[in-house]
Amino acid sequence: MKRGHQTISFYLPALLTFIAFLAPPARAQAVISPSPTAAAVVRLEGKIDDYNRDSFFNHFKQAKATGAKVIIIDLDTYGGLVTSGLDISRFLKSQNQNEIHTIAYVSDKAISAGAMIAMACDEIVMASSAQLGDCAPISIKDDGGLESMGDTEREKHESPIRSEFLDSAKRNHHDPLLAQSMVTMKVVVRWAQGPNGERRFVDDKGFEELSKQGWTEVKDPEFTTPLDSASTLLTVSGTMAVKLGLASAQQSSIESLAQSRNYNIIATYAPSPGDKIIEWLNNPIVRMILIVLLIMCVYAALHAPGHGFAEVLAMISLTILVGVPLLTGYAQWWEILVILTGIALLALEIFVVPGFGFTGISGIVLILFGLVMTFVGKEPAGPGVLPQLQGTWTSIRSGLAMVGTAMVSSFILSIWFRRFLPKLPYFNRLILTATTGNIDHSPASSIPAQASSNFRPIVGALGEALSELKPGGSATFYDSAIADVRVFSVISGAGYIAKGSKVVVLDNRDNRIIVRPELDA
Repeated sequence: MKRGHQTISFYLPALLTFIAFLAPPARAQAVISPSPTAAAVVRLEGKIDDYNRDSFFNHFKQAKATGAKVIIIDLDTYGGLVTSGLDISRFLKSQNQNEIHTIAYVSDKAISAGAMIAMACDEIVMASSAQLGDCAPISIKDDGGLESMGDTEREKHESPIRSEFLDSAKRNHHDPLLAQSMVTMKVVVRWAQGPNGERRFVDDKGFEELSKQGWTEVKDPEFTTPLDSASTLLTVSGTMAVKLGLASAQQSSIESLAQSRNYNIIATYAPSPGDKIIEWLNNPIVRMILIVLLIMCVYAALHAPGHGFAEVLAMISLTILVGVPLLTGYAQWWEILVILTGIALLALEIFVVPGFGFTGISGIVLILFGLVMTFVGKEPAGPGVLPQLQGTWTSIRSGLAMVGTAMVSSFILSIWFRRFLPKLPYFNRLILTATTGNIDHSPASSIPAQASSNFRPIVGALGEALSELKPGGSATFYDSAIADVRVFSVISGAGYIAKGSKVVVLDNRDNRIIVRPELDA
């Protein structure tokens, strides 16, 4: 019996090993990965304005329509219009957190309105070197430096921004003092630690009370002590934001964030080339160049009418000048109406009302005023009779500088054009000079070629207006070389001149013939 037991003990392990060798390998089912969460990326970059805001809203809604449960907002901005930033912040907080989880991913910067938008998201994730914060209203001087604000004026501007930050902090469980220190300059933030290891963010008064109970300030090489002084605005890096609890995680890219969270990115929405063109056209320098182009086209249309090219280019320039600010929120409808009214008054002066007086001057003033105001953004407090904020006045001065520079540049260019443009190839053919022919419609072959090309009415020559001069038009002058009259394009130097009126040449230089009505003896 004992021997049988030993035999079984010897062969049983071998038999089990042989069975295990013949059996198919077991599938690895010890760990079951959950299915990925559908996520979408919406990129928000560049200057925050009404156009950028509306584009973001559309992209966000498209991302929701894909079925994404997580929307990652790829933020990279220095900010922009306060009103547009407030709209985006409130839009994000209006989303149902049970349906959509929003994450602000800051790869480089989310400053000013960008910080406001990031704080409105359910969660903030940053790259280690990214920057977040600095959302105090500022006033930029004409030389590009910063201009101080008075306490009352700063409070008007800060109030809606601070309220928005505090609301976001409460909603997304951020420390309210940290949120306030991004907006208000005079807030002091100290990071205090108690004897039992508890940590709090307190101001100077709060730290003074806690220090009596044995609390001390947290020391960390990532930030200074205090955390934020009375003369600075809280701006944090990604590493620092994680330590302070403003950011939930630190990731080098959206892809690494998605991989760490098991997100499946099903769609990405970014600004289109057309959006980038709109942003480029809204640049103040580009708009100043467009104003120069508009003035020069009007100048060319009045001094060399009939081609249509200058007129079309002027209309395109004007459309961009008023259309782009209207899209981006820098122009209001009343400003566009002021510009159009000014154009109507100027056209009335040129084409209908004789002379150049009150109507024309009023039209020019309205056009210039409207163009200046398209450089000025909306105020958070809403429109008033006069601007309420120093920043608005600064924008007005900047607009005046741009429009004034454009006018001076146009004047210099007009002098250059008068002197050199008629001598340039192709352009000299765009300028109307003498038009061969006569009132009796004689055959062109009967006009001597040399005489036809050389004749030009001299100063003091008498002629007759063949059409209304408003101020451009046509007039006939007698050419003794062909013993007949010839037709020339002329410009009235004395306002409206009726058809059939006798005219006298005042100037015939630079391919222009300027005339005035003949005075009765």
